[in-house]
Amino acid sequence: MPRKRVPDDLPVIAVYGTLRRGQRNHPLLRLATFLGTGRIQGAIHDVPRTPFRPYPYPALVDGGPGDVHVELYRLTGLEMLARLDALERFDPDDVESSQYVRIQVRVAGGPVERAWAYAFRGPESELGEHVAGGDWVAFTRRDLGGSGNG
Repeated sequence: MPRKRVPDDLPVIAVYGTLRRGQRNHPLLRLATFLGTGRIQGAIHDVPRTPFRPYPYPALVDGGPGDVHVELYRLTGLEMLARLDALERFDPDDVESSQYVRIQVRVAGGPVERAWAYAFRGPESELGEHVAGGDWVAFTRRDLGGSGNG
């Protein structure tokens, strides 16, 4: 049976943390189409805990030096994008109060040239350790002795 073609006009998201394969929020992408991996420009920080989530997660600082490892997914539609917006505490109607903002980013070394990503806009005091190498999943595995559940 031939594979159904995924329309090119659906949103593509670049994920770098808890939405990546094997991580706690990845089930939100279970119906999305995995396109591959790539890199986006920016700095990534570990956020150990905040009042918003009882678990650690990463924060992308847009425009920071370095590359961030991402997985790329074509979403099923705007409903899925809205669920991701809610997870990231992004309100398109109230950007100023949002913890993250959804931005267009250039993708290097991936199957697409551009994608959406969520960039941190919360207080700098919430940012933890800079993740050297730009791979938050590898960073969490290192801190947990190889068993990371990020």
